[in-house]
Amino acid sequence: MDAERWGALTPELVSGFITFDREHADWTYRKGDPAMAARQAEGVAGLWNKLGRHRAALLADEVGTGKTLQALGVMALLWKAKPDACVLVMAPNRDICRHWEREYAKFVRTHYKQSDDVVRRVRDGEPVHGARLAWSLAELAQAVEERRHRLFVTTIYSLSGLMRDEHDEGMDKLQGAAIAAARIHRRLKAALGGRGFDLLVVDEAHYFRNSRGKSQRARAAREFFGRPEDRLGERALLMTATPSHASMHDVAAILGYVTEVGEDKPEALLKKYTLRRLRRMKGRDGSYDKYGYRHERAVASDLIHDPAAELFFALYQKLLVSKEVQDGRRFLYGYLEGFESFKVQASEAEQETEEDVAKRDFQGAPDTEILIRLARMHESLGGLPAHPKYDALVNACVPADVFDAGVDVHEHKHLVFVRRIPSVREIVARVNVAYDRQMGQRIVQALAPDDTGRLLKRWEASHWSREVFNRHFGGHGEADDAMLLEGNDAAAEEHADTDANVHSKVADLFVVKKTGAQRSTDASNFSLRLRKPESLFSLLLEPASDYKAGTYGYHYRKQSGDRLRDEYASAALEARGAGEKRGVGVVVDEKLDFTKPMPTLWGLMYRQLDAADRERIDRLAREPAKAESFGRYLKNGFLFASPVIVELYCWYAEFRQRGEAGDAQQRYLALVDFLDSGLKDSLAFAYFRAALQTFDALWENVPDEDRQGWHKLTGLSSPAFYASGAVKDRQRLILGFNSPFYPNVLAATSVLQEGVNMHLQCRKVHHYGIAWTPGDNEQRVGRVDRLFGKVNALLERDGRAELAIQYPYLARSFDEEQLASFVREKHLVEERMDACRQLPIGAEIDLRRASDAWRSYLRTPREDMIESNLVDPYPYDPKEEGPDSVYTPHLAERRAEDP
Repeated sequence: MDAERWGALTPELVSGFITFDREHADWTYRKGDPAMAARQAEGVAGLWNKLGRHRAALLADEVGTGKTLQALGVMALLWKAKPDACVLVMAPNRDICRHWEREYAKFVRTHYKQSDDVVRRVRDGEPVHGARLAWSLAELAQAVEERRHRLFVTTIYSLSGLMRDEHDEGMDKLQGAAIAAARIHRRLKAALGGRGFDLLVVDEAHYFRNSRGKSQRARAAREFFGRPEDRLGERALLMTATPSHASMHDVAAILGYVTEVGEDKPEALLKKYTLRRLRRMKGRDGSYDKYGYRHERAVASDLIHDPAAELFFALYQKLLVSKEVQDGRRFLYGYLEGFESFKVQASEAEQETEEDVAKRDFQGAPDTEILIRLARMHESLGGLPAHPKYDALVNACVPADVFDAGVDVHEHKHLVFVRRIPSVREIVARVNVAYDRQMGQRIVQALAPDDTGRLLKRWEASHWSREVFNRHFGGHGEADDAMLLEGNDAAAEEHADTDANVHSKVADLFVVKKTGAQRSTDASNFSLRLRKPESLFSLLLEPASDYKAGTYGYHYRKQSGDRLRDEYASAALEARGAGEKRGVGVVVDEKLDFTKPMPTLWGLMYRQLDAADRERIDRLAREPAKAESFGRYLKNGFLFASPVIVELYCWYAEFRQRGEAGDAQQRYLALVDFLDSGLKDSLAFAYFRAALQTFDALWENVPDEDRQGWHKLTGLSSPAFYASGAVKDRQRLILGFNSPFYPNVLAATSVLQEGVNMHLQCRKVHHYGIAWTPGDNEQRVGRVDRLFGKVNALLERDGRAELAIQYPYLARSFDEEQLASFVREKHLVEERMDACRQLPIGAEIDLRRASDAWRSYLRTPREDMIESNLVDPYPYDPKEEGPDSVYTPHLAERRAEDP
């Protein structure tokens, strides 16, 4: 769009088209309003005006302040002024690209105010411009040449994959990448009529801070974005929460890809191009900044009572120092994270290709050879040495009593970051073992209440095997068990990255295997009872007939081959008005009334809810489609992704021991009465309330296909999971972590360090492996420290909250020294980093600056949480010179819709 048509915007004008308060569609901007909604409207206006005046803008708001929302606002207003504008969004990886696609659709539905067939369709409220995702630059060029779309989304990684290993070894791959990128640049410019994209948006722009680096990305980016006289985008919006990620020189490097920076100093460039506002969360008593509620703790573990382990780490430190001195190198952060890497022989290097940032994660650090050698020596002498740092982390992440319903469900959520790739597996395996110990003990207490501990020890010694479980507890089977196994079992989803060696063995008891002598267990048969539509007990986890406390009055009986089968699920669905009426087609089922009304667990729990939670249910009941979605969400969460299934199974085992006689209906009613007595203090009720209270927020943030059946929860049967480059479906982990359900503990490498939201349930972050820089550290914490997350919700409810940030370390070792160095350095640069004024930072450990008082540099919450002296370093300035003309929306007649 020409400069003369890129008219100036004010926040007032912006709020005429966009609401930044998702609860109020008629929201309007008020000058002087300190709320984030007003600041986001100011952000859109400020960015628009900088783009109009300078053709480039840098949005550097703090992590978790809604940068994506503001960028989407700029894009929507561009289309409102120029409906045929072409926009390219570049984000680090495929997960974040899909996030942009979802967020734009949600933005148009819930934030854009008009159905105008320019931005939002009148017909259905969906975006006029659907996103076209492209996973390579060649695919991007082809998509643009097709001229069918106006919004394109691709990965930053696509710049790193232009020259693969299959090319000749002797060729200059950096030069080859530059040539290939220049060729794509020319194709794109030609397809766009020589002008380029109307707007280029680069998310996580600090990926381009190393402009002089010797990587394909650095060389290719220069050619792809184009020279000053031939830019790929007429205007460019860059986004990063850490524009001076490691040095002030990063600012010029990032901006230099899209505009001429000349010899201007970083401070001048920031003032000219940048908006940076610090996050303030709205709470009960006012607004809160991060230093008001963050609580950093150093968690020490010790070797004093374990001479073998102490000898192991003493030898390790001696050999490490000798090796580093011999090689003439300095120490880098990340040593002593674990010694487990010798167990993992298969390299993940090829599996990490999508996230080239993950190359910073150690598959094997420079000290791996030492650790392997020492660990094998100890193993040959009778076993591996203890690793108390692991033990301390497990103790912090696993509740003292998994079945204590008095603990808020969100308190079980822990996000753990590591440096060494194998550490994620080791941590997850140890956490799941700790959960298995508690769940296994609970099961034995229910199945063998008179056991003196002999059966429990025997089963635990077998690592909770199915074979041992069936041998000792298989006698509890029932007459209809064989019938349950007939037909297609709705078993848990299989995933390509399933790692059975680290997953929960107790949770696996509830899964029916495809074949084998141990195909089923008493536990898996119980799970089938709650799932199979032919089982009356499947009604237990159905929604109430009126989505409140309503009961069911009938079921169907149908002919299946030479047998008659009762069918309960479709009758219940019909009773709720959500299914098709039966008896209209070719096959007519017999409709049979129950002798008494059949209640559900949902209905029993509804009666126990307080007024606020009942109102939430009542609102759901007015939207049957959403209520049905919540029912499937709850059912899958209970059956597959929480310890609730263990609790229900143990209740059923205790009920079964009472020997209740009668037919299926009588036994079902007896079970419901048995459950009702202890329901209020149960895990089931705690998870029901937690799911209800957070469902709306999750509903807004998942794709439509996930809302329908919530099938991703069926593959999350372990309390702990890990995310690395080898895990292909990380979205299911993010979904589960943002729900009350599993995973409770998510261990991750740097693949989850940026661009993903993990904040809806979690308020605890553990830096098991130290981040490379304070900027990386802030990015990690920013996955949880975000607007509208759990911390924000607690501040609104209680006026106080704590974001727990833990640094496990091995006391009186090199591990403590490196942590002390990092904590001190981080504290000294944090406030300068907030203001984009920090000095250069490296990943080296300078032990000369270590201090015995290093713990004093850990952040603790202020007594007065709302007191703050933080000032936005580069705020919106209404007096800043912008475009000469005034923004003019396009007043078009109804137009053809883009595909």
